[in-house]
Amino acid sequence: MEKRIFIGSFVKIDGFDKKYTLIKKEFGGLIKGRWIPEENFHITYRFIGNVNPRQLEDIKTVLKPSLGIEYEANLIFRGVGAFPNLLKPRVFFLKVDDTRGVLDRLNGFVNEKLALLGYPPEKRPFKPHITLKRVKGYSAEKFQAKVREFSDYEFGKQAIIKLSIIESILSPGGAKYKIVE
Repeated sequence: MEKRIFIGSFVKIDGFDKKYTLIKKEFGGLIKGRWIPEENFHITYRFIGNVNPRQLEDIKTVLKPSLGIEYEANLIFRGVGAFPNLLKPRVFFLKVDDTRGVLDRLNGFVNEKLALLGYPPEKRPFKPHITLKRVKGYSAEKFQAKVREFSDYEFGKQAIIKLSIIESILSPGGAKYKIVE
């Protein structure tokens, strides 16, 4: 049976629940869409999509040296933004500042190993972020002003990060993510 997977790292920001409530209050009337639950917060290195059991085993094999290992990081979650830009936001996100370069190294490792299996390199530059909401509609000027207001707001830190193969299980209530063992 196929699984829908991506390579990523779950994120747990201590004390973020109160700050997330603030974000929801401040941005809730400015952007439409479903808020991502905190347990789904992650950094994506590479979305792969549907894979069969053999492909999944191959991916596990090439990534095995780094899976589940705790990497010392100094991640600072500061500011918010939108992809592709603030004029046409489709994804509202929390910015991630990786002062040690751990995320870039993990991203490079993942892409190098997946290339061995024939997965073409990602065309877009790697920009670590935490998706907060997929935007379905927005109030342009107010949204842009509010993003500027929160541009330097620090939401928290994280010192350890782990690389995982994560399954995305889609449902009408939203996606659920779990580590593939």
